[in-house]
Amino acid sequence: MASAHQTPTPIYLDGTTLEGGGQLLRVALGLSSLTKKSIHIDKIRGKRSGGGGLKAQHLTCVQWLGQASDADINGAELKSKEITFSPSKTVESINSALSVGQVRIKQNTPGSVNLVLQAILPYIIFSGVQTSMRVRIDGGTNVSNSPSIDYVGQVLVPMLSLIGIPHIDIQIHSRGWSQGSATVGSVTFTIPPMKERLSAFQLLDRGEIISLTATAIAPKDTERQFREELDVMLERLGSCFFGYAGGHDDRVETTFEDSHHDKRYYLLLAATTSTGMKLGRDWLYDRGVRAGTLEQIIPTIVKKVSANLLAEIEHGGCVDEYLRDQLVVFQALAEGRSQVYGGKRKEVSVEPSLHAKTAQWVTKEILDVDFDDEGGCEGIGFSPGIVDKHDVKGDDIVKDLGRLSISS
Repeated sequence: MASAHQTPTPIYLDGTTLEGGGQLLRVALGLSSLTKKSIHIDKIRGKRSGGGGLKAQHLTCVQWLGQASDADINGAELKSKEITFSPSKTVESINSALSVGQVRIKQNTPGSVNLVLQAILPYIIFSGVQTSMRVRIDGGTNVSNSPSIDYVGQVLVPMLSLIGIPHIDIQIHSRGWSQGSATVGSVTFTIPPMKERLSAFQLLDRGEIISLTATAIAPKDTERQFREELDVMLERLGSCFFGYAGGHDDRVETTFEDSHHDKRYYLLLAATTSTGMKLGRDWLYDRGVRAGTLEQIIPTIVKKVSANLLAEIEHGGCVDEYLRDQLVVFQALAEGRSQVYGGKRKEVSVEPSLHAKTAQWVTKEILDVDFDDEGGCEGIGFSPGIVDKHDVKGDDIVKDLGRLSISS
């Protein structure tokens, strides 16, 4: 893939550390591609059932970032448990004739498009491209144990904008599902580049909950039951969300979409605060859908998701559990000390999730940054387009990526 070039001894990462799953790989690949530091990961996804190793979604990330950073790669194959990834120190334009900012990443299975985005997003934002990149990814938009496209659009993207990342536009061409019959969908993300260093950000004052959005995707004939169950829940718990007694009012917006399958049920509840922050919890129903149990599916979903979101609201933190780990890389790359308040329960600070701790560990190993117990991190002040201030001259930049197409 790459021209021969000498590389230093790779940074070693044990793939079973902490969460021991795919996130370790995704964060490491993204940071390696940006900083041009070689990495060697073994026992990839070593804590996962089925033997671990690279699945199609992970291989897609390896291949795309490998092409984009002109990396030498060893071990890039399905089920591989060990990989060495060595980006070139001097990246030339992949194809100047196609430097119009179009990228297509194809997956033939409903591997999460949002986890692929998680791996490549920091690279695209900070790589020094001069115009917005349109990145179309085929795969799953609603996949169990992965961020949904709805969560990304309603929680992640607004929060990234709040901390200083240019707004990312999302166009869903079709949904891809892991539940029901497996279906491959497609989404285009329009990603503007950072033109300067990301300033340190402070997420310390959440404010009050001012609105709530419910997004339900389920069989068409369940819309009425979904809306009724949500109304009942709000009548009972409205004071917990908003601090008022009463039910449905103009602070609550409910949308419903036909899932086009009798075994696909999904709900996202997203809260907006007076300081512009977003917290969300969701669930793609993954239990058995059988005759005789259908009437209990929607009440079960509403009860679980509302309870999960209320738990996030009650601890007073500025981010939910799943957003906290996705901000780690941006804290590490920002200039100055960024803080993210995770809340308290019974006067004890809410610990970062295992995913967040894993992301923090990877960033420390590659960027040599530290996270304190209060969620603070002194970032390195990464300059978009600059490989490493210690390794290259100030005018060396990563040029337009052009169009890349990877099939997994």
